[in-house]
Amino acid sequence: MGLLDRLLLTVYTIALMVFSALTVIVTAGDTGLFNALRLALLNPEGRLITGGISLLVLVSSARLLYSSFRPLRMRVVHETEFGEVSISREAVENLVQRVSKQVRGVREVRPRVSLGAGGIEADLRVWVSPDVNVPELARQLQTSLHRAIQDVVGVELITLSVRVENIAGEVRRVHVD
Repeated sequence: MGLLDRLLLTVYTIALMVFSALTVIVTAGDTGLFNALRLALLNPEGRLITGGISLLVLVSSARLLYSSFRPLRMRVVHETEFGEVSISREAVENLVQRVSKQVRGVREVRPRVSLGAGGIEADLRVWVSPDVNVPELARQLQTSLHRAIQDVVGVELITLSVRVENIAGEVRRVHVD
């Protein structure tokens, strides 16, 4: 969450707290506050202030709603003496896919990676050949990926879940004369 989103969340939360407190006071029977609000809305300056606050809350709501559905951008950042080096989620996923396909018996792989507190967490969905030992294949994947991520990205692979989706049959080639 960026600085703008945090600021909007703060403003939004304060506005909701004030609105909730005013609603509780009015529903508890304080007609003075209700009448003051009604008089403020009859006054042009009061309508302008109330409309401005309402618009701010509406914009904050829309922005926060948008932020909650936007995919999170993961990036690994390394500081060097010359500046910053960042590595995107897509780059790490491409590395995981390339290294996984080099393991004998892996037909297809669909990786999903995220950045955890101590390093990278990866989930793999794999399709394998029927002639492989699945536990051994999973161990080879874990070893190869742990080494590759450490060497290339410079971050520890803290968890790797391997889910075998299918044990694919042999591909039959049709020979046409």
